[in-house]
Amino acid sequence: MTIAREEPAGAFRPPLLRLSVVIVTYRSAGVIAEALRALPEAVETIIVDNASPDDTLAVARAARPGAVILAQPENRGFGAGCNAGIAAASRELVLLLNPDGRIATSALGTLIAAADAYPDAAILAPALLDDDGKPVRSWDAAQVRRRALDRNRRSESWPAAPFCAEFVSGACMLLRRADGLRFDEAFFLYYEDDDLCAAARAMGRSIVVVPAARAGHAGGKSSAPSRRVAWIKAYHLAWSRLRYLEKHGGKAEALGRLRHHAGKAIGHALTLRGGRAWADIAGFWGTLAWLRGRR
Repeated sequence: MTIAREEPAGAFRPPLLRLSVVIVTYRSAGVIAEALRALPEAVETIIVDNASPDDTLAVARAARPGAVILAQPENRGFGAGCNAGIAAASRELVLLLNPDGRIATSALGTLIAAADAYPDAAILAPALLDDDGKPVRSWDAAQVRRRALDRNRRSESWPAAPFCAEFVSGACMLLRRADGLRFDEAFFLYYEDDDLCAAARAMGRSIVVVPAARAGHAGGKSSAPSRRVAWIKAYHLAWSRLRYLEKHGGKAEALGRLRHHAGKAIGHALTLRGGRAWADIAGFWGTLAWLRGRR
């Protein structure tokens, strides 16, 4: 029998051998290969597929033959998929990466170095760039304070040095597995990253943005577009926002959000803006489901 030998405390390990990368997919055949091919071989790669009806898994296996594949029997949501991936990870640090994201080896090294430099940080995130290489505002104040801030703050310049934020996007974030930080699986889609950041802050830990580490994020391309996917996204955007506000102290906004979606849907229908009306109707039903205690 072979007995695994534990490393002595403080033993040096090459940075990338300390990292697991978790990617949750759903109908992601069009983008997953590029994300996987950008990753260095040294990282542990875990793909959690939320019962995709397309050939996402076949594409992923071809692009990353050594990846750990977790094929879920049903789609229980992004947060549940992330939790399954974190549970399967064997390394100290876990990077959560969207399937339409791309991160280079150098950026991974910079994030890992920042994790060592800021041991009180429960979450670390790179700066995000869109497909044109332009910066994306991927950090912010906490959701409950965000509405009171200037909407034009997206044009603010980036700080050059690492800085603390109350929220970072779940498109690409680094966690410490030992912290036990996990997503609330009640959130099927949207606001699960807001909630995770709130949980980190509740632990008395910081959230650090590392501008020197940059990752690409196509944004909205993790799943192939369809009318059904658009409905699901709009529905859960409304539901999850209310779930977050309820959980963190704002249930009174529910009826106002219901009137908001109903009024917008009627307005868009009357002006023949059918696509927007469709999204607002979905948001209306998501809000109504929340009011009735359903998801």
